[in-house]
Amino acid sequence: MSGGAGGGGQQQDLNGAAGNIIQILANLPEFLRKPMLQKRLSEFFDMAEKERQETIALALAAAPTIEPQKLSVLVKTWLEVLAGFDAEKRTAIFSIYCSQIIKQPESLQRLNFQSLTDTFQSLGDREREILADSFKEVLFAFPRREKILAAIPDYSRKALGL
Repeated sequence: MSGGAGGGGQQQDLNGAAGNIIQILANLPEFLRKPMLQKRLSEFFDMAEKERQETIALALAAAPTIEPQKLSVLVKTWLEVLAGFDAEKRTAIFSIYCSQIIKQPESLQRLNFQSLTDTFQSLGDREREILADSFKEVLFAFPRREKILAAIPDYSRKALGL
């Protein structure tokens, strides 16, 4: 995230670029989207912590600019791919998301939680269980979990078993 007085325009450009990348990924057919997301997630885990945080901050800022149906398609593939990674990597990414949500809570307010929850519910039972367990592990260890929980609507909390 940019830190100086003149960084606002640069941050907006980065948000636009992130939105464009998300849009492109969402428009790909699944047979291309899935391996691309697997590669991107593998690269993500090789990044330094600061880069990971910046990447997630950009994704959170860009997500509300994507048409909800396209975002749902992309999120579903991302969740399927993430469920295939080991628990350590899942908890690492969920932990960074929680930290970024605390830093930029407005990013959640602009998301269509019903659509995203329906997307989560459309996953297979095992994938949902794996992802929900990893998220709960992070949440229960997270120092400001009440702020995260307060930002999540009831129906989404129920879908996660919270």
